[in-house]
Amino acid sequence: MAWVKFLRKPGGGLGKAYQPGSLLSLAPTKGLLNAPGQNSCFLNSAVQVLWQLDIFRRLRGLTGHVCQGEACIFCALKTMFAQFQHSREKALPSDNVRRALAESFRDEQRFQLGLMDDAAECFENILERIHFHIVPSRDADMCTSKCCVAHQKFAMTLYEQCVCCSCGASSDPLPFTEFVQYISTTALCNEVGRMMDRHERVRPEMFAELLQAVNTTDDYRKCPLFYRVTDENAKNSELHLVGLICYTSRHYCAFTFHTKSSKWVFFDDANVKE
Repeated sequence: MAWVKFLRKPGGGLGKAYQPGSLLSLAPTKGLLNAPGQNSCFLNSAVQVLWQLDIFRRLRGLTGHVCQGEACIFCALKTMFAQFQHSREKALPSDNVRRALAESFRDEQRFQLGLMDDAAECFENILERIHFHIVPSRDADMCTSKCCVAHQKFAMTLYEQCVCCSCGASSDPLPFTEFVQYISTTALCNEVGRMMDRHERVRPEMFAELLQAVNTTDDYRKCPLFYRVTDENAKNSELHLVGLICYTSRHYCAFTFHTKSSKWVFFDDANVKE
C-alpha cells in the first residue's frame, strides 16, 4: 500500500505538499508489458504505484546521482518515467528496470530475470536503492536529506524502548527507519472477521483502525509507547491511501489513485482501466 501525506496548516487548510491540479499530477496511464515467462507482474505493480506519486515523477529532473551502470535502478526508472510521459504506446516494456534490479541483487540471487518475486520486497528495495543513488553518504536509518525522495515520502522513524510497568524505568530508545511496515495476513483476516461479527457500520477511518489493530495483535508492539507520535509535523498530517498492490492466483496487479482525474485506476500489466 502507498500513502500520500497531507500537511495541515494551523487554519485547517492543506499545505503545498500536494496540489492535485498541478502539472506534476498529469500522469499518463500506460500499461507495462509482461510477456510469457518474464514473470514481471511484481515489478510492474510496484513501478505503477511509484509513477502515480507526484514526488517520484520528479526523478526525471534529477541529474546528480551515483550511477551503477547496468545495475543503476535510478537511471532505469528515469528512462521509464520519460517513456510514461512522452511515448504514444499504450503499454511499455519494463525490461530496463527488470535488468537493473536483477543486476543489483545478483549476489543475493533476488529478483532475477524470469523468476517470480515478492512485490512488497521489490518496492522496499527499490526505495533503498533510490536512497543510495541520491545520497550515498547518508546512513539509510538516519537520512534527513530533502533531496532523498524515498525518505521524504515513505520513511517512518520508529523508536523501540522497553519500559517497566512497575517502576517506570526505561531503556535507551533505539531509533530505526522503515520504508515498509509488514503485517500478518492471518491477523488481518482475523481482525476483519471480528469487525464483521460486531456488525460495525463501515466508516472511512475504519481501514486505518484495522491496520492499527492488526499491528498490535500477538505482537510486542502492544506497548503503548508504539502509539506515541514524537514528530510535531506528523501529528498535524493526514495519510490518504493512493496505491494498493494485490496478489491472487500467483499474480500481482495494482490499483492507484490518479490525482488529475480523482479516479482509481486498475493496472494488470498491459491492461489499464478505471
